[in-house]
Amino acid sequence: MRENKKINFVMPANYNHAVGGFKIVYQYANWLVDQGFDVSISYSYSPSDSKSYSFLKRMVDSHIYKFSKRETKVTWFSLKNEIKSYYNCILSKDFPDADIVFATGAKTASLVHKLPKEKGKKFYFIQNYEAEGFGNKKEFVQNTYNLGLTNVVISKELRQKVLEAGAPDPKYLPNFYNHDEFFLENPIENRENIICLLNHTQETKRTKLGLEILREVKQTIPNLEVHLFGAYDPIEELEDWIHFTKNATSKQLREEIYGSSKIYLLPSVLEGWVLTGMEAMASGALVVASRIGGIVDYANDANSILVEPDNKKEFVDNIIEMLKDDGKRIAVTHKGNEDVKQYVIDKSGERLIKIINGEI
Repeated sequence: MRENKKINFVMPANYNHAVGGFKIVYQYANWLVDQGFDVSISYSYSPSDSKSYSFLKRMVDSHIYKFSKRETKVTWFSLKNEIKSYYNCILSKDFPDADIVFATGAKTASLVHKLPKEKGKKFYFIQNYEAEGFGNKKEFVQNTYNLGLTNVVISKELRQKVLEAGAPDPKYLPNFYNHDEFFLENPIENRENIICLLNHTQETKRTKLGLEILREVKQTIPNLEVHLFGAYDPIEELEDWIHFTKNATSKQLREEIYGSSKIYLLPSVLEGWVLTGMEAMASGALVVASRIGGIVDYANDANSILVEPDNKKEFVDNIIEMLKDDGKRIAVTHKGNEDVKQYVIDKSGERLIKIINGEI
């Protein structure tokens, strides 16, 4: 058992629905508990507002009208009972004392920066470039990198973003996926012409472009079927060959979505690190993705099909080729399925401990 350090993760407001960045923090929290750490999670109320306005608004929302949409529970992920949760935090007294405190997003960084020293040594877990597509100004995001917190990034592209902002070289902490949830259950061979695609309201995910690509592919591959999935309702009306699953469970993703698809289409233009890409690889789907940071940390030309982000024709042509050439698809998919196995929480977790202990 390790030294019983107290670690507090400061999160954005909780709306109790699946978010990749939240999932990574939750998995680290559970893992750290298993290693003997005392872990807490504090959910911000409205860190972008002024303190007085936030306090007043919280009183109105939570105590008078109860209009707040900020949930005081997490039901979509199984957190260990030992983890203590604090909701709607604004003032420093709302946050528990700790040895280590992590900001987990741009709008929590300044909040953590202002916390007194008894709240813990300050770290900033940077999971995405929260400027374009996140409603923030570039200068605001770059300023968060220069607050004096120890910056920790999940991808090499994010490291460059931090350096370009004039901040010190950050710590690198690559992501992982849950090997108990995602693995090869259905053979890669002999799959039908099925492609899966994430449905998301965030424009940088480019669901609309993905659907346009697939409609063009359908003209050449008439028996194409599409499995669309996500936490949000479809962004547009869907044809009967596009099937939508809302809030799919890990089992559904592994068996019915990734696990039945030949291809997982990932047309994003901005990613921190694409968890769904690793999950798809582990489940036996070939990743056809934009060649962007956050994907290329684990995807390459040997284990995936990478396309220039705005080359729609290249997306269409590569997908059609992979659907027609089973031999090539199977070979590349097997390579991806094998390569992705190296991304395990034990390896990332041990690196995280070294980071907070100042060993790397």
